Amino acid sequence: MTWTDFLSLFLPLFVAMDPLGILPAFVQMTSELPAKRRVKVLNGSILLAAAVGLLFIPLGPRILISLGLKVSDFQIAGGLLVLVIALRDIVWEQKMFVMDESSDDSVGIVPIGIPLLVGPGVFATLLLLRHRFVFWEIGASLLLNLLIAWVIFRNASSCMQWMGVSGSKVVSKLAALLLSAYAVMMIRVALMSLK
Repeated sequence: MTWTDFLSLFLPLFVAMDPLGILPAFVQMTSELPAKRRVKVLNGSILLAAAVGLLFIPLGPRILISLGLKVSDFQIAGGLLVLVIALRDIVWEQKMFVMDESSDDSVGIVPIGIPLLVGPGVFATLLLLRHRFVFWEIGASLLLNLLIAWVIFRNASSCMQWMGVSGSKVVSKLAALLLSAYAVMMIRVALMSLK
């Protein structure tokens, strides 16, 4: 695999996952938790995201076929959905709930792991990457991105101090802008494949 191939595999997933962009949401949701529970929620979120993402790589196309859908249909729908999500993040501030001592850990795992880390954008990206790469390459890139997300979230306090509130908003907006451009590319590729 060349460096260009690696970047074309790694970067779309990194942009779709956007760990720096959702870092403020993670900090906001877990700010009331003690450090031990925050790590537990983080580990559970990463494991859930990894399991769902890895299962989707081989099963995603089969699910589409069983529903009578083509990959291009999912790419267009996924591209539109990702575009709406990206535009929402660019135009409006995202409001998240806050977990506290009485919250169930699974409540944090679900919004953080699914759909924040691995959601519609990542699913559509995984399907798109299947046309160029094999399962183990896509799976390795997904796991590498989740490892980076884990490191970022594990050091959330330091990252937020380093970036500041303004810096994290700028990173989030830039990532959302890149994600919107990627969504338009997904739609364009899908429309061209219908001809």
